[in-house]
Amino acid sequence: MLSRGEVRLGWLRPDTADAATLARWQALLSPEEQARAARFHFEADRRAYVAAHALKRQMLSDHGGRPPQDWCFATGAAGKPEVEGHPWLRFSLSHCRSLVACAVAATDDVGLDVEALSRPALTPGLADRFFAPEEAAMLRTLPAAEQPSAFLQIWTLKESFVKATGHGIGLGLERFAFALGPPRLLFAPPETGAVAAWRVAQWQPLPGHWLALALRRL
Repeated sequence: MLSRGEVRLGWLRPDTADAATLARWQALLSPEEQARAARFHFEADRRAYVAAHALKRQMLSDHGGRPPQDWCFATGAAGKPEVEGHPWLRFSLSHCRSLVACAVAATDDVGLDVEALSRPALTPGLADRFFAPEEAAMLRTLPAAEQPSAFLQIWTLKESFVKATGHGIGLGLERFAFALGPPRLLFAPPETGAVAAWRVAQWQPLPGHWLALALRRL
């Protein structure tokens, strides 16, 4: 059982799973999730979806005492997914084609994001449009070869933050800012709570990928 302040993190490689593993993952999904998986046009997207939701269910079972197939989910007021019947159990899910990840926490709000460096348009110009001025300025001080990775670090931190708040990107990505090395929240709008209540962390679980985690202590 998780204690308050604890977070458990897991990740999988959907692109390397064999047919038997994929079938085992799919068997854990609800009928609705299986139907949605079948509607994906590209096999890589279907694999990532199946792996992510199987991982979510297995991790919740590891800490919530219920078989993976029995979990039910609802959508909160701000569109954030919630666990039915276990209001103290929080989770966040993220995936790209080559990596899926899930974080589970007790009571505290949690957000998670994973991205691959292969995604296009990781440019300072995009940072000028969507990031806080402090973040965009920091990116421009870096050598050109380092900017795509630093952009992705900030992007995943910001995505994990808005997912933890439940507001999504409608919060306004320019209204809060992160510093890197080590990652830390510099400022945020008052509706997201005190800056001191937030913990953030970041890893590269695979070469060419960044994973960011945000936790708000309630």
